[in-house]
Amino acid sequence: MPGMWPRIAFPVAFAITLAFTLACSRPTALPDSSSNAPELPFNRGSRPSASSDPSLVPFAARLSEGTFLTVRLSKPLSSASAHAGDSFEGTVDDPIMVDQQTLLPRGTPVSGRVLDAKPSAGLRNSGYLRITLVSVNSGGKTLLVDTSSIFSKGALPSDHPSAGAPPPIVGDVVFTPDRRLTFRLAQSVDLP
Repeated sequence: MPGMWPRIAFPVAFAITLAFTLACSRPTALPDSSSNAPELPFNRGSRPSASSDPSLVPFAARLSEGTFLTVRLSKPLSSASAHAGDSFEGTVDDPIMVDQQTLLPRGTPVSGRVLDAKPSAGLRNSGYLRITLVSVNSGGKTLLVDTSSIFSKGALPSDHPSAGAPPPIVGDVVFTPDRRLTFRLAQSVDLP
């Protein structure tokens, strides 16, 4: 019987190898796409994710602290008639761009508030006006902003400008729509 083992082992090993080879070479059945069976997560093909394509990633629109907003008023604002707490309207005059994207186009509506105002009182007391921006309308939404203020005081008749300087405003201060006013953001603002 000692010689019988190799005669039996070889055919059995050959049969197992042949069965394994045939089983592995048989094509796998593809799932029937017309069946109503639920799709399992491991059967799904790979799908591109939004994070893998930079063009699909939304741009985070943020106006950083320190951003300058140059605006023009819709109507004149004068220290002769303005009072602390009065509001005013205007539009962005210089578009705000970040990474070649326009965050606030020219013409974007803004609102502001008079912080302090005093009319002139004769030749010895000129008027003054302090204003700030309080909101920006972006994407149809009104966003509150915190900006620096602009202060302007009328000159007294005795004030003489230095050579080459524009003549001082005598009496009351008037901000007209043709004048560009620049405010600076005191805090960052996230845009919609």
